[in-house]
Amino acid sequence: MNEPSPLRMHKLPTARALAWLTGSWGLVRRQPVRLLLISLFFQFFLSVSQAGLLGLLVVMCLPVLSAGLLHAFYLIEAGERPMLAVLFIPFTVKTTVSRLLMLGGVVLVLGLLLVSIFMAGQVMDIDPELLRRVEQGDLDALQYIDPATMEQSLLAMALAATVSGMLTYFSVPLIWFRHQAIGRSVLLGLKALGRNWKPLLLIGVLLGLLAVPIVMLVGYFYLTMLSGGNPSTMLAIVLLVLGPLFQLLLFGTQYLAFRDIFGLDERFGRVGKSSTDQLVA
Repeated sequence: MNEPSPLRMHKLPTARALAWLTGSWGLVRRQPVRLLLISLFFQFFLSVSQAGLLGLLVVMCLPVLSAGLLHAFYLIEAGERPMLAVLFIPFTVKTTVSRLLMLGGVVLVLGLLLVSIFMAGQVMDIDPELLRRVEQGDLDALQYIDPATMEQSLLAMALAATVSGMLTYFSVPLIWFRHQAIGRSVLLGLKALGRNWKPLLLIGVLLGLLAVPIVMLVGYFYLTMLSGGNPSTMLAIVLLVLGPLFQLLLFGTQYLAFRDIFGLDERFGRVGKSSTDQLVA
């Protein structure tokens, strides 16, 4: 086996964020149907993360699935056609899957700790039966929860998601593409975030602006359901496309940012090649 190429960290100008966004869209346009199916499959696993103990297991596996989605962009840039099972390729690589799973466990514990500290026992004041209905996806139960508690919960989850995103943004591809250890990948990832905060902040702002209309449509969709109305089928179809498409733009910019800042090891381009000419639907 060839030795991996040297690991270097580059500092990039702010304007590079525009290249990441346009480049991400360009990669999506190469294989839009395949990537949308892969993204929908990824979101299916995210929806399972709301289901009790199974959900905790899914959250632990998110770094592995994320590595699979990043690998899909790697294959597309190399001119190949990723299949749906590309999400599971990282599970087959023994040298990295344990590190990615451990990273998922660390992020899970840290997220739960932050939410617990931030909420400071407020969840205990909610009727357990009401909590059970919310966990089962009963949207009507949300209107019976104190708005202040709801706002605090959303802020706590946003804080946990932000911290988790910062820890995994570069550490996941560092583990997957460059076979770095967990501690080293996290430290290098945070250092890269600090050195390239300007282009990364700009890409965050740009993606945030793109997310505004999607969030508004999702809000309208759920408010209509809560009020007893029937959202239009067309709106549901639009959201079914826009959600995965935005997710693809997000992962595409993450892949390109990592490639430009750390570089890629060419020996990983052949991983899963024998099955990239298939599409499992």
